[in-house]
Amino acid sequence: MKDNNKNKKKNIYTAFSKVFIILSILGIFAWSGIFAFNQLIGDEPNNSNGNSTEGNTENTTKTEKKKVLNVLFCGENELLTDTIIYAKYNVENGQISMMSVPRDTYVNNPYCIGHKINAIYRGKNIGPLVEQVEDILDVKIDYYVVISNTIVRQIVDAVGGIEVDVPIRMKYDDPTQNLHIDLKPGVQILDGKKAEQFIRFRKNNDGSGYAGGDIQRITVQQGFIKKFIATVLSPKNITNIPNLIEIASKNTDTNVTTREALKYVTDLSKVNTSNIISYTAAGEAKYIDNLSYFVIDEKETQKIIKDEFDKVSMETITDKTENNQSTSTNNQ
Repeated sequence: MKDNNKNKKKNIYTAFSKVFIILSILGIFAWSGIFAFNQLIGDEPNNSNGNSTEGNTENTTKTEKKKVLNVLFCGENELLTDTIIYAKYNVENGQISMMSVPRDTYVNNPYCIGHKINAIYRGKNIGPLVEQVEDILDVKIDYYVVISNTIVRQIVDAVGGIEVDVPIRMKYDDPTQNLHIDLKPGVQILDGKKAEQFIRFRKNNDGSGYAGGDIQRITVQQGFIKKFIATVLSPKNITNIPNLIEIASKNTDTNVTTREALKYVTDLSKVNTSNIISYTAAGEAKYIDNLSYFVIDEKETQKIIKDEFDKVSMETITDKTENNQSTSTNNQ
């Protein structure tokens, strides 16, 4: 009887571990994959000092399993959310769609120092940030996941590094951020520190960069993310799961409970990382009062979410149905 209880506890632990790792990886995707884009709009420092009222967000245990999960992923850096991504996860077919909200998005919010959306959070105001994103995107967010910027370095080191092909010479220095990038081109295994340099790179000290500009940079980052996820989930890192969970738990703040996460364990096998799609909120960069902001076109952004996210989900379902029918025919 004791053995059965022990095995049951072990199974529950393993199941929750998988869910937590997936959540953390998606959060890492949010921080790493879109980080450099958020650096493009406005380079002046943000003032995050000042008093504010702490916001609260509803944290209730859901009684029923959802068919679709709406999650807000935030990458926190010095109390600012320099990455903000809304993710829609279709539980039934495993489709994940993401919308990035640039850190310099112009907002009017009483919790914000200034008018940039990344200054709402400041280490405690997750409720107001969630509400602001809901208002901009016209969505209802179920859960939030706030990831510390140190998690990428720690997890990359924990899994033994990530092999990538650095496409160009990368040399950039920004003493104000204590950011120093120094990578030579070619296939190599990046440790945590160099991996952070790789995903944050956007230009060299002399102003040169990717020949294909922002499109090539995004492609390079997406390639890193896929290799990153594949490495984390590879068989050789199974024994690393407890360590990865510890790293994630120390660097992640979320309202996802163990009980809620366990409901979706059996659906994780449906997730295909090659089918993850990502968009950036529609809008344009503008100077307001001599400061650079990103002014979102809310109607166009909401249209993308309503049209494209659902469209991709339906295409995924159709593709899977056709593949199943084809397999069934071939087996007859």
